[in-house]
Amino acid sequence: MAQTATNPDWMTFDERMTETAGILAAGILRGRKREMNQIKKDRSFSDPGLDVFGQTSVHWNNKPLPKGEGR
Repeated sequence: MAQTATNPDWMTFDERMTETAGILAAGILRGRKREMNQIKKDRSFSDPGLDVFGQTSVHWNNKPLPKGEGR
């Protein structure tokens, strides 16, 4: 088996620390992205806690119609 540049036996301490930091950073970023996707998935405008306009909805099909018009 041939030794490669990524083999820890052939890497200096600084190279190993740089690679370790990169691996840790990538894992942290993946975890943060997964967390943000879950927050976005759970968030809903129908949740009363998130509805800024309590009397009117921001959704086009729920807005009150002018008087005299029906659906």
